[in-house]
Amino acid sequence: MFNPSNIIDMKKCIVILLLFFSWISVIPLMAENNVLSTDFVHGRHSLRLGWGLGTKHLYNDYADLNTIIPPSYLPRTAIQGMTAAEAHEYLMNYRDITIGNPQQFGHLLLGYRYNVNAWFSTGVEIDWLYSWRHYEFKNGYGDIVSKSLANLHQLTLMPTVRFTYYHHPLVELYSGLGLGYTIYASESLITHGLTLYPTLFGINVGNQHWYAEIELGGMATVTTSWFGNPGVLFSSRLLSVAVGYRF
Repeated sequence: MFNPSNIIDMKKCIVILLLFFSWISVIPLMAENNVLSTDFVHGRHSLRLGWGLGTKHLYNDYADLNTIIPPSYLPRTAIQGMTAAEAHEYLMNYRDITIGNPQQFGHLLLGYRYNVNAWFSTGVEIDWLYSWRHYEFKNGYGDIVSKSLANLHQLTLMPTVRFTYYHHPLVELYSGLGLGYTIYASESLITHGLTLYPTLFGINVGNQHWYAEIELGGMATVTTSWFGNPGVLFSSRLLSVAVGYRF
């Protein structure tokens, strides 16, 4: 005897089978999409060499630690009432300091990156910043009797991650984050601390292998000791440019 429920059950089986085979057919396409697309990133490995804009504010905070002061200074007193020999001795031993403007080379950076997939990559970066300042010491006659140089080296080792949110065969847009450790070293001081470097916006332009990048960000370090107390130092890198090779 004909039973309409048998037709309904048969339709359910057919729908289930169709869904099953359609899912099986999609799996190879999904696997293919998980393969890194050379149209977007051109390779899983990349190296880059770049330069970042430094800052003089950091050195202004730091300069007093490196000022080389002679062991003894005569006070600023008038020479009236002194004999000629006493005045001459006073002016010869007096020291006046002329402090030059702080100078900096900027950030020199070297990085390696591995593309996990088309939108996420991870790597490591080394960043070096060099700052210096000149001092001149004059006697009471205005003659330069000595000069000195105070300098500061900043070295950062920083693991990084990058998120690429726009792909084109010639252009990529990305943001990123770096978290590492920084050592500050000079003649009279060594200090260190954790460093945070967010890349707010970056653009990558290039062909299959060679490329150029420009990015906006900012580097900040929380030191363990600075003037005897913990503090936050901003060593800029607000703007960075780099060239690289991917393979």
